[in-house]
Amino acid sequence: MVTAKLNYPLTATFRIVTLSPELQVKNASGDLVLQIKQKLLTLREDTTAYQDVNKTIPVYRMKADRISGFWAVHNFWSYKGEQFLGSIRANGLRSIWRISYSVTDHNQKEVFRIREENPWIKLLDALLCEIDGIGWIFGMFINPVYLVEDTSGRVLFRIKKKRSFFERSFTMEADQKVSEEHQELALLALAQSVLLERARG
Repeated sequence: MVTAKLNYPLTATFRIVTLSPELQVKNASGDLVLQIKQKLLTLREDTTAYQDVNKTIPVYRMKADRISGFWAVHNFWSYKGEQFLGSIRANGLRSIWRISYSVTDHNQKEVFRIREENPWIKLLDALLCEIDGIGWIFGMFINPVYLVEDTSGRVLFRIKKKRSFFERSFTMEADQKVSEEHQELALLALAQSVLLERARG
């Protein structure tokens, strides 16, 4: 079980210049948790998460329920046995101001919400990065924080965006103890939301 490796914080990293979107998740000890690869040239986003860096042991599949777009719901499945684990979907209209996500479990019951802690930071980040030539330098120092909350508004995890010249990374820190099942779901939500935010910019 990958949940045995979930000693926090987790770090999810992807390369900026790459042909095929690929995400690597490691734990606080630097051990690989998941190696995630998104298929190219598919109408519906289809992503496989592997247990090893060589991508020989698939453990999860994340697939959109419709042709890729803002209203798509991304479902999580265990690769072995094809057990439905839950899903993530965006709430409201896509905008430069704020976006949030709802995460549901295998019973399609909402268990998490992911939102930007301070939408002004995201707005400032987007505006400064538009400055030709030097915008990316400012962007190195302005990094949004996303909160993973339960349905009562209690913060369970914090996802912090970081960046360097050649890659982007997100760290997820645990604020509260949650069940193993919900940790697994939070891990998949982290991976999928990072891929969605990558596409968003």
